[in-house]
Amino acid sequence: MKRVILGLYYSLPVFLQNTAISLYGIVLYFSRYSGAYKRYLQLFVDRKHLNLREERMIQNKRFLRLLSYAVKNSPFYKEFYKGISLEEIKSIEDIAKLPVLSKDILRDNINRIYTIPNYQSLTFHTGGTTGIPVKVRKRKRDVQQRMAYLDAYKQSFGFISNKMRAARFTGRKIVEDKPEKPVFWRNNYILKQRLYSTYHLTEDNLILYVKDLNRYKPQSIEGFVSAIYTVAKYMEVKGVKPEFIPKAVFTTSETVLPYHRETIERVFGCPLTDQYASNEGAPFIIQCPYGSYHEAIDTGIFEHIPAKEGTRILVTGFDTFGTPLIRYDIGDVIRESREKCPCGSVHPIIERIEGREADFITTKGGIFSQVQLSYLVSSLHTHVKQMQFQLKKDGSLIIRCQPVRSNINRKDMGIVEKNIKEFLGQATVFQLEFTENISRTSGGKYRLIVKED
Repeated sequence: MKRVILGLYYSLPVFLQNTAISLYGIVLYFSRYSGAYKRYLQLFVDRKHLNLREERMIQNKRFLRLLSYAVKNSPFYKEFYKGISLEEIKSIEDIAKLPVLSKDILRDNINRIYTIPNYQSLTFHTGGTTGIPVKVRKRKRDVQQRMAYLDAYKQSFGFISNKMRAARFTGRKIVEDKPEKPVFWRNNYILKQRLYSTYHLTEDNLILYVKDLNRYKPQSIEGFVSAIYTVAKYMEVKGVKPEFIPKAVFTTSETVLPYHRETIERVFGCPLTDQYASNEGAPFIIQCPYGSYHEAIDTGIFEHIPAKEGTRILVTGFDTFGTPLIRYDIGDVIRESREKCPCGSVHPIIERIEGREADFITTKGGIFSQVQLSYLVSSLHTHVKQMQFQLKKDGSLIIRCQPVRSNINRKDMGIVEKNIKEFLGQATVFQLEFTENISRTSGGKYRLIVKED
């Protein structure tokens, strides 16, 4: 059915595709931005997170409410917590008495975890890059609350959702693979968004993206950092200046690496601010105007579990009543911090989000994270735009490089290879490939590290 609808959509001329997307925007508006949304938005805009005792009280209250609801309404949780004295769980200090919910358990029991029927819910799908996608059901008011929290965060940077122009680099296939006209964006007039395809960011097309951004003059740029970086890097290499200054660049869904941030902020002349969440409903980690990553403890619980890659997190999401997530092992790794932030928020700070467990490679030279590898990419910025490290089943390593200039010569290739060997260790064996385009996932994301299953 989905393919049929998509086929019909692709058969329409561009202006009717814009109409179709805008009609869908009406559906989104009423499901996400009506009802309790405005009340929640005002609440979150006014809340400053300055009193730790008050924030912990909010956290405890919301945790106990979710736990009670899950046990009463989810057949799975009734059985999962069988034998556990729930009366003894009086605050988040007691959460470790509950078992961990793994990805496999979630996937295998999803129909019994749901607390609401499909017709009463809004549905979302997990990305599936580290496993089989899962359909998550959410209550409408939980979605409205979540959108309000996200929009209050954007307002702290001066951007007002649905009232200011946003350029969104989306993973949705809004443009067919080989369109008749080189128009790689579509409009959602209702939400004041111009959606840019992340599947057509080739060297030949990038100038068209840049020209349209300069025409549109968005007040925010949002979406996958790898796609936004691709545009920014092209502009920098070609010496093209933006004819607008956004309030901010808002990124999500991918790990922001140092070279991403440096290039994007330099080119667009505004802050890049990152936020972590998930379609399953993980609580937010939000980067404040001072650049610190804060665990938003009024949206959930983050448990820090030591691991060889860093610190893994278990999450409990307070707006997951439709598909409760309690002590969910989401598979993400963070780097802890003991710093205090000048913004005044008492929400805990982490140094950075390292990424997924899979976002590490092991070579004879050691274990390298995405963030570490990003420094290698940054050091080669005069030679390569992007790199990708593919670890194959047999342990062999393929390193793909997208050169700054299409006619890269042997001398520059030698410099790239020499730097890689020095970084990874001389004993590391790898195959080096130069390519004009590095492939993305089916969801439009770019991955620095790819591992064969």
